[in-house]
Amino acid sequence: MELRQLRYFVAVAEEHHFGRAASRLRIATPSLSQQIRVLERDLHAVLLDRDSHGVALTPAGEALLQHARALLSRAQRARDDVRSAEIHPRCLSIRVTAGAETLFGELLRDLLRRAPVLRVSVAMTHGVDALHAVRQERADAAAVWGGAGAESDLSGVTLREVPVHLAVPADHRLARERTVPVGELADETLVLFPRELAPGLWDRLVGHLLPWPAPRPGQVVTDPDPLGGEATLLTAVAAGGGLGLVAPALGRRTGVAGIALRPLDPPLRLALDLVWREPVDPVLQQLLSLLAPGSPTPPRRQG
Repeated sequence: MELRQLRYFVAVAEEHHFGRAASRLRIATPSLSQQIRVLERDLHAVLLDRDSHGVALTPAGEALLQHARALLSRAQRARDDVRSAEIHPRCLSIRVTAGAETLFGELLRDLLRRAPVLRVSVAMTHGVDALHAVRQERADAAAVWGGAGAESDLSGVTLREVPVHLAVPADHRLARERTVPVGELADETLVLFPRELAPGLWDRLVGHLLPWPAPRPGQVVTDPDPLGGEATLLTAVAAGGGLGLVAPALGRRTGVAGIALRPLDPPLRLALDLVWREPVDPVLQQLLSLLAPGSPTPPRRQG
């Protein structure tokens, strides 16, 4: 199995037509068809169903497509790294889950002051997408909240833990409490991001605040703008849409009035984990040695 054959296979899979794929690859259609058959013989599997209307992936072809794209992506990155190694250090790509950008940004700024030759590209997204980017080799690492992605197939380390407080309207009965027992929340409504964006984190938060078999229908309300930031969630809280969660240690200024923040009993803390796939990249290892000295360990499961 050669990279050239994988590139040919991906083109056919995406075009669903040998002629269009051959044109895209700038090779003759018979040569393309021959190489696909060589690949099928090598793998002992039929990858494509062919008929007069075009081609479709078989189950074996579907299985190969994901691996082929990852291998081709990694090969291209290897070429790029080799070409640029003598000119610039490789730029690490890191996905940061929404809500962690301030904390991770502070850690990264301190790191770059100590190691100015490191080059890091950061993009914000939600937890599930951040982890998919690492698995699919679209990113070198991801900064995710503990419980959002303590996955057995990824390695990682905890960078920082922060306390989480309850956000309530200033005129709410719980605003008079110095600390809010979670037992007081049984009849309250919560405002959270959609569960599908970070299932592990969502389950941890809801399980801590509503430690009963399951929230009642409508008790957890989805933030209408899940990536709009903390200000969007707190605006909904101030308007009486429910109670929210805030990490005061992050020091963000939301500009939302009419909100009171109260610690919880029992307290709630979240860990910011940096996760990556093995084997660890040498440049990423350099970043890890500065961000979190010591041997990397799998992220802790929470919740």
